[in-house]
Amino acid sequence: MNILHITQSLDPSWGGIARVLPMLAQQLNAAGQTCRLAVLKGDRFGVPAVVPGVEVLAFEPKAKSKLGSSPAFNREIAALVGWADVVHLHGLWSGQNWSAGKAAQKQNKPLIVTPHSMMMPWAWNRSGWKKRPIGWLFEHANLRNAARIHALAEGEAAHIRALGFNQNVAVIPNAIEPSEFETHPSAESLEKRFPAAKSAKWVLFLGRIAEQKGIIEAMRACFDTLSSGDKWHFFAAGPDEFGMTPMLKAAVARKALVDRVTFAGMLPREDVLACLGRASILLQPSKSEGLSMSILEAMASGLPVVISDACNMPEVEEHGAGKVVAPERRAIASALRQMVAVSDEERRSMGQKGRMLVRKNFACSAVTPRYVQMYKDVAAGVEREAIEKRR
Repeated sequence: MNILHITQSLDPSWGGIARVLPMLAQQLNAAGQTCRLAVLKGDRFGVPAVVPGVEVLAFEPKAKSKLGSSPAFNREIAALVGWADVVHLHGLWSGQNWSAGKAAQKQNKPLIVTPHSMMMPWAWNRSGWKKRPIGWLFEHANLRNAARIHALAEGEAAHIRALGFNQNVAVIPNAIEPSEFETHPSAESLEKRFPAAKSAKWVLFLGRIAEQKGIIEAMRACFDTLSSGDKWHFFAAGPDEFGMTPMLKAAVARKALVDRVTFAGMLPREDVLACLGRASILLQPSKSEGLSMSILEAMASGLPVVISDACNMPEVEEHGAGKVVAPERRAIASALRQMVAVSDEERRSMGQKGRMLVRKNFACSAVTPRYVQMYKDVAAGVEREAIEKRR
């Protein structure tokens, strides 16, 4: 089966989809499917990552286009859709979705839309005055016409159904290869670059420095708890697309906690893995998530986690792998106090429960066949409709 995946960027600095989609395409190829990725390049869309064994088609966007419209993409999309058995859109509010949705409808090719948290309440309502015209113009039609809207978790699926565009919702999580997180690179080079963090235990924030990720609430909660228990250090690693770091550093300085907080910026993959091996707790109090790869990777690494209920992983607390709280300062601080107060052995026990949960529910071997079946189902549905029309 030929599957055309479309998204805006595969530059690693974009995180999220740019991390998930290459892995998915490689797993699908290994399962006997043929994937092509159509993305944008240059300007704010960066340089697409190389995906071994998968063809990546990168198109220049129109200068200063806020939606990422691309005349080059528009010229090629009809042929790309013609090649595909299934067209899979990743993310919303993009010019690519406009032309791809029209081409899929014209050629009667099944469309799958994965919002990647963009239909969660916080994200859906944010900048609504900008999104409504785009929705009326094309995105709402894509959602209504989709053979499936793909949610990454049951919590996300509930919000998608509540919006009322389409009840054909499939729930399949992101997947990882647990064996990749059994061992980790040394953090020695990180400790040399950030010496203030060397002798402390780390509360790790791994993700974009952005309001959506709950960085402000995370910082305020850490201000309330960094003095608890042993010496703890808040270590934040991730790109800062909105320029928030200077403001956050100023707040840290006012609290006289400069030696207890590190902003490492965007790190290469090797250093990210070293962070996961070095940290004692992952903190991710996001306001809007589909299903976070950072959380899955932390759990696969044996880290206990403190996450928000907007991360759509209630099973974390159900299985004793961490704390699930509201994404607000007091709730986060309360959970952190409990986590830093317990022994290292208790935290390791929680981390092992998280490892077991990932192996059972989120390993590629368990999840990839579900994606394959989804593509087969939507392709078969279109074929059945075509046969019925010919009768």
